[in-house]
Amino acid sequence: MRQKLNPFMRWAKAHKVILLRVGGVTALLFLIAQLFYPGDTLLPFSRIDGTQVGGMNKVEAAKLLDRKAAERRVTVALGKIDEEFDTPRPADFGVSVSNEERVAKTAYPWYFRIIPSSVLWLGIFQSEDAPKYVFDQAKAEAYLTKKLGAECVIAAKDATLTLKDDTLNVVDSEAGANCDTADALKVLKNAEPHASKSIKLEIPATAIAPTVGDDDAKRLADQLNKTSRDGVDLKVANKEQNIPQKEVLSWLTFKPGGDGLTFDINPEKANAYLSKTATPVIAKPAGVTKVSTSDFTETSRQEGATGQTLSLQPTLNEIANVLNDKKDRAQAQVTSLPPKVEYSRTFSKTSTGIAAQLKFYDDDNAGVFGVSFSELGGQGLSAQHNGDRQFVTASTYKLFVAFSVIKRVEAGKMKWDDADIAGGRDLNKCFDDMIVKSDNACAEALIKKIGANELNADIKSLGLNSTAFKSDNNVTTANDLAKYLTQLEKGSMPIKPENRERLLGAMKRNVYRQGVPAGASGAVADKVGFLWGLLHDATIVYSPKGTYVLVVLTDGSTWANIADLTRKIEALR
Repeated sequence: MRQKLNPFMRWAKAHKVILLRVGGVTALLFLIAQLFYPGDTLLPFSRIDGTQVGGMNKVEAAKLLDRKAAERRVTVALGKIDEEFDTPRPADFGVSVSNEERVAKTAYPWYFRIIPSSVLWLGIFQSEDAPKYVFDQAKAEAYLTKKLGAECVIAAKDATLTLKDDTLNVVDSEAGANCDTADALKVLKNAEPHASKSIKLEIPATAIAPTVGDDDAKRLADQLNKTSRDGVDLKVANKEQNIPQKEVLSWLTFKPGGDGLTFDINPEKANAYLSKTATPVIAKPAGVTKVSTSDFTETSRQEGATGQTLSLQPTLNEIANVLNDKKDRAQAQVTSLPPKVEYSRTFSKTSTGIAAQLKFYDDDNAGVFGVSFSELGGQGLSAQHNGDRQFVTASTYKLFVAFSVIKRVEAGKMKWDDADIAGGRDLNKCFDDMIVKSDNACAEALIKKIGANELNADIKSLGLNSTAFKSDNNVTTANDLAKYLTQLEKGSMPIKPENRERLLGAMKRNVYRQGVPAGASGAVADKVGFLWGLLHDATIVYSPKGTYVLVVLTDGSTWANIADLTRKIEALR
């Protein structure tokens, strides 16, 4: 080695002066560079938290460290139950990192600047302060609620079974966990995310054992796979059928029960199969029982044959017994089907006949009916069905408002030319629109002006005891509306003849004509109501056979049915 260095030593000795001058100049240049090294720039080869930041502007270096710490995921363990319960970023649980202050404190003191070459090595040895951590408790609480629920509890998952490759396999159980929110918050608050190091947080938690363990599930799987291995034999009438293993196991659902796992048979899945295989073998259609009636009286009956079909749930119980190894073979169970009843009805042209028509029309058609019918002349026929049943009035309440308005006009408390009742309309126009067009704005304005208590008092004065304006919904009955219309038509309502004609005239111009008017044989004065599933028609019909009052209140019916019922009533007059 010495022999190899000798030439260099001889050259250095010969050029000693030059080397000293070069070294001096170099040292001077380093010294000058160090003296003027920017204070906002980190020294070359500087590393902070394992990150190379040499020569970087301090602000940019702090941003780089902040970004790396924010992006580095944290491992959150739930006690010893789940070592990797979650891997959030710090911001997800309310922790933010700031390196600005610590980086700004990284200085290049004057006493190091006068040491030649210190700019090259001082950065490696500079001590580091810790970053500044800010904790947002609200975010941390939101994170815990999202991941652990409001009670800081994760329910255990019971072992269960799933069908795979024609047999049942165990889906392993998972232990749950119970923790304390205050303890969890404390762990999150003390987190110190690092730009280059992984950290792990452990939230203290106690385990919650599952109700059904893996062994419990395996026992049931072994049993069901064994009892269904060759399929399930099902005796249908006198024929043998076999339900394949894969098919019957696909019907099963599982739940905790007793000391382990139990199963149920899904009836929809089972019936989709059995309706194609077992039911056609057993099924016998039911016959038809034909009944004749006159008004409310049955006059004859011809009994139809009783049919039969598969009784699903008892049959499934039989299959379950096979799967539970209680029986070798299942027996399809049968249930009887009553014959369909067909009615041939006749109705007399009497009050009783009309009452029977109303009752059976309600029975045979969708919805609920409340009907009141009465002739105001002629034979004086009358009938009702659910006449005293209360319905929400819908817009038929406007008839009661109209009566109260007329009373106040006749008493001088209101005038037909009273201005601006609603939408710039005077009382005369509002009254007409309320009845003809069923205008809501006018009706509501008049109710507010008169008051519900006064309206109810006016209603009672007409003897309408089942009608009322209420805070939730106004109610009435077919009989009350019929009584109102009878008084109006006969002139016994306590109002002047000209005002009676005003109201009747508006009712005759009612624009809604799909109900009783569509089925009646004469002119109609009416007020309809429609709201939600309610369709009502309160009418005076000027029929060639004599005037009559007909009120039809319905819930869940149609205008076409109301018109049809009207035609059937007229056929019995």
